Amino acid sequence: MPAASPSRKLRAALRARILKRIEELHLTHVDAAQAMGLDRQQMWRLAAGNDVFTFDRLVEAAARVGLEVRVKAVRPWGADR
Repeated sequence: MPAASPSRKLRAALRARILKRIEELHLTHVDAAQAMGLDRQQMWRLAAGNDVFTFDRLVEAAARVGLEVRVKAVRPWGADR
């Protein structure tokens, strides 16, 4: 089994935050899809947690529902220089 992409965890967290924002705004999936520039099938995949979106596409979608995405790169605790 191949190793998971290093960005998989990041994309999953961003997907979850986008879905939470949709709930906060009380948007239907149809309204949310329209706001984010997604079609119905893409919205279904997002809501189902499918890992089919690039990080860039998720950042765009997040911005369209009023989220600002910030990324911080750090060394793991205890890692050598």
